[in-house]
Amino acid sequence: MVTGRTPIHEAYNHEDGVQANGSSSSVKWENSSKLLLLTAKEAATACRTSLRTWRSWDAALRVPAPVRLGRVKLWRPLELADWVAAGCPARGEWEWEARAT
Repeated sequence: MVTGRTPIHEAYNHEDGVQANGSSSSVKWENSSKLLLLTAKEAATACRTSLRTWRSWDAALRVPAPVRLGRVKLWRPLELADWVAAGCPARGEWEWEARAT
């Protein structure tokens, strides 16, 4: 398990959704303290890549496993932050333990 604050954690103030530099994000981070799951588009944006690349990485098992709700794939924001802090390991090498925020 990764501990401490990651660049993603530091870049966004989860209380008010404003980036550390004062600008707002294209992802709806203002509700991130209540936002439990991200769509593929939001996950791609949070990881600064295109939706097409994100979907390719998901198909190649290069990103954390999504939560499936029916046919919809969703990702946990804190898991993505920890995954990035761990160096973006492949899905088979990645094991995430939920932690208190």
